[in-house]
Amino acid sequence: MSAMQAVGFVTAAYLALLARSAWKQGEFRQFMASLAVVAALIGSIAAAVWAAASFGLR
Repeated sequence: MSAMQAVGFVTAAYLALLARSAWKQGEFRQFMASLAVVAALIGSIAAAVWAAASFGLR
């Protein structure tokens, strides 16, 4: 297992535990909304980095 795979596994396990906790507390919808916002932010940052790398922007 590479280091990146280990980080991915630990992150997925942590998110699964957070989701389980939110489910038990009746806040799963709020958890999913927050997770979607974070995913959108990370996606937009990744898109900006990709665009800068692809088009040679500095």
